[in-house]
Formats: sequence, C-alpha cells, structure tokens
Amino acid sequence: MQVARMKAERRTATGRNRNETLRAQGWMPAVVYGDGKEPLSIAISEWELEQHIRAHHRVFHIDVDGVAESAFLQEVAYKATTDRALHADFKRIDLNKPIDAEVEVAFAGHPVGLGKGGTLVKDHIKVMIRCLPTAIPDAIAHDISKLEIDDYLTAGQLVMPTGVTLVSAATMPVCHVAKLVVQEVAAPAAAEAAPAADKAGEKAGDKAAEKAGEKAGEKAGEKAAEKPAAKK
Repeated sequence: MQVARMKAERRTATGRNRNETLRAQGWMPAVVYGDGKEPLSIAISEWELEQHIRAHHRVFHIDVDGVAESAFLQEVAYKATTDRALHADFKRIDLNKPIDAEVEVAFAGHPVGLGKGGTLVKDHIKVMIRCLPTAIPDAIAHDISKLEIDDYLTAGQLVMPTGVTLVSAATMPVCHVAKLVVQEVAAPAAAEAAPAADKAGEKAGDKAAEKAGEKAGEKAGEKAAEKPAAKK
C-alpha cells in the first residue's frame, strides 16, 4: 500500500464550537495516538482526506509543524444524515513492523446456486489480517462462482497475498448461498369467521327478540281477555 503524505496543523483549541468553525473553513478535527506517546490533536483538510479515502490510502506520513508522523487511518466518523466526515483517528505505526488491519473481501463470479433458487448471504465481508503497513492490500479477491446452495466460504479458504497472514478465525463465514424460501400467506380464516359469527349472533338475537315480543303480546292479550267487563 502506498504511503501518502498529508499536511496537518496542531489543534490547541477544542470543543464543539471550535470544531464547527474548523468545518466551516474546510478543515476537520483529527487525532494521532499510540506508540506510548501523548495523543496529538490536529486539524486536516476535509477535501484532502476525502481524496485519500477514494484512493484507498490508509498509511500516511502526517506532517505536523515540519515533523512527520507515520500513522494508519484507524477510523473516520461520519454524520449520519449527510455522510460528511466529522472526525478521523490515526494510529502511530512503525513502517517496519507488522500491524493488524481490516480488509474487505471482493467477490468475483456469479454463484451457480443462485440459478437453482438460492440467494447470496454476506456474513462477514471484512476480515482481519496482519502484515507490514506498506503490504496492506486494498481488498482480497475470491471467486465464488462454484458456490452451490448451502455452500459456505470461510475466512480460512481465502488466499492471502504474499506477506499477509489471516488474523480472523479460519472458520468465520464470509458468505454463503441460502435456499430462497417463499412462504404462502394463509387466508385470514379467523378474521373472516368473526364477522360471520357476529352476523349469526345478530340474527339469533333478532329472532329471540321477535319471539319474546310475540310471547309478551300473547300474554297481554290473555290478561286483557280475563278482565271482567266494566259495569255501566
């Protein structure tokens, strides 16, 4: 991996307001830490960092007040609503000593299992490796065209470039082809039965009311017939 150069300025004032001022001027806050030294707060060009990220640069010589720091881009925090870079963390490194780094797996080919009703599931598309900072690959390519349904690609099956060793567990699944299951949605019998039951209940209630009315009428008529005629 190429060692890129980046200029930075020492950042003494911190806090939310100061960071907002930096961003308004096209700069962004960052920190360089590790190697038993005190963390160094710096300000870097937001535009320049974006260009380095696009070029997959992760190893840097950071020039701070004329002093170069060898560092690895450990993490970049982004604003969730705009994907704008908010802060960067750089870890001090020795270019002559191996470091651990996370690298993405680049899938090549079309799994044969996809044509048999399968779907590709990406379990862990990044693996941890160990190598010299200058030997970190941009990605680890692997042909997955032979994967059948229920076949797995594990981290141990990946072919590491020269000078690179795998740190992730060899059994860790990277991806697999799963059978696509289509489930039929059953008709809402219970929901349909409820209105039917309600209607049946309404009809039964109507009939019961009619019968009660009829009986009440009959009894009233009988009582009226039993009463003696009024004397004139």
